[in-house]
Amino acid sequence: MYVRELMPHSGDMVLIDSIVERRNDFISTKTIINKDNPFLENNLFPAFNTLEIMAQSLVVFRGLSDKSSSFRLGFLLGARKFEIYKPYLKIKDELITKTIISEDFNGMGVYESSVFVNDELVASANISLFNPSKEQLDEILKASNE
Repeated sequence: MYVRELMPHSGDMVLIDSIVERRNDFISTKTIINKDNPFLENNLFPAFNTLEIMAQSLVVFRGLSDKSSSFRLGFLLGARKFEIYKPYLKIKDELITKTIISEDFNGMGVYESSVFVNDELVASANISLFNPSKEQLDEILKASNE
């Protein structure tokens, strides 16, 4: 699957099923909650886990933006204004994540992300994410070992 090639995640931890739309400053992805989803609790998907879906959408965006690198590692640094409008989602719900890229510089990014089910807003957040290049990560690891 194409999306899986853009992410470091594997198996059931890949929550993004497909790319709906992508522009220079925007990405929209689709996730279908299935019965094998690792975040299910009593056959319900707690909406606070949409934060992981938002973050994975950004990893996909970065993967599409930097096709020259096969290195796909991202760190969720934080979320501000994280609001949940519906506490749980159901198996078979189709989630559409829409993200506007506010800033994206040298691996650091700030993004405005929202998740919808049937055009109903489920959750939204401003996310800070760090997608280091292989060289940046090597530098960080070297500095932490000194």
